[in-house]
Amino acid sequence: MIVFLTLAYVAVLFVLIKMKVLPNTKATWMSTIVWFVALFIFLFIPMQWGAPSGPVRVMTRVVQVIPNVSGQVTAVHAQANVPLKEGDLLFELDPEPFQIAVDLAEASKARVLAQAEQDIDNLKAAEAQLDQAQARQVFAARRYEDDAKLVETDTISESRLEQRQADLDTANGAVAAAAAAVSQAETELGAVTKDGVIAKVAEADAQLEQALWNLEQTKVLAPSDGFVTNLALAAGQRVTSLPLAPAMAFVDTSEKALVAQVHQIYKRHIKPGQKVEIAMKTKPGQLLTGEVELLLDVSSQGQAIVSGTVLSSQQIVAEPFLLRIKLDSPEVLSSMAPGAAGMVAIYTESVGATHVIRKVMLRMTSIMNYVKIGL
Repeated sequence: MIVFLTLAYVAVLFVLIKMKVLPNTKATWMSTIVWFVALFIFLFIPMQWGAPSGPVRVMTRVVQVIPNVSGQVTAVHAQANVPLKEGDLLFELDPEPFQIAVDLAEASKARVLAQAEQDIDNLKAAEAQLDQAQARQVFAARRYEDDAKLVETDTISESRLEQRQADLDTANGAVAAAAAAVSQAETELGAVTKDGVIAKVAEADAQLEQALWNLEQTKVLAPSDGFVTNLALAAGQRVTSLPLAPAMAFVDTSEKALVAQVHQIYKRHIKPGQKVEIAMKTKPGQLLTGEVELLLDVSSQGQAIVSGTVLSSQQIVAEPFLLRIKLDSPEVLSSMAPGAAGMVAIYTESVGATHVIRKVMLRMTSIMNYVKIGL
């Protein structure tokens, strides 16, 4: 741009000299240097922070599809680069092992329910035995007291009282044994959850729910709107639930973002809400408008990575900071493919006179996008 303005100045000088308005002297032509320096110092240098620019690109998420269960693939329904909706079937795993696990869990639950019913019956029987033992205990205690009074009056011998004492001890033991049986039966039924469900019944329910969930996970669904790319999965292959071996890559198109880079020395002049213009490579001759939505106050070199070693020295570079752009027409963003790149100009509140030059430069860049390959 500075070369273009300098050439324009030279052309004006040439016309004025031809019209005899200016003399054709060395001093006249040397003014071109003064013009060039003045443009550079008073216009182009301030433009770098008054209307900074930088590369911009369309970004989205790429989800590594990892099934929640491991198994053998029986069918692949997704096709490479074909749009999918959230919840569409991607591929299926062999459900037979998981169906067997469901059948086992259902059988286990039935057995546990039967055991719980038996425990209830055992508790009732133990309580009945306790009642009988307590009744015999009361009867034995009364007979002992009656015979003790007779022994005091020498009506009966002390040997008979000893027999009553033995009967009472036997009755006391029977009560203790019956009470222990009741306690054991209550223990079997007493372990309950917060909802009042018997613990082993709740455990059987949880195991059945886990087995049913595993069976359901044999059908892997699309996590959002998007498409599968670089599809290599085929029926017969075995996939794992470990994150080390994703089954496929799913490009999420439900949300896209325009992310731009700005040099650190201009960061202090940028803030959310400032107007921007964008010239995208995929839209030559067009300008998109919007505003700064978010400025990310961290770069990759500011991240402390967790490790078991002391922080090592490294070459430090002034990495650009990232900012997110909100377009005035959001539907335009949905029509652009992730990875589409361009240039953005940010119009700050500083040196407003330089905005005109930046606007001209960006429009020239937009036109050059018809023929220029790189940024």
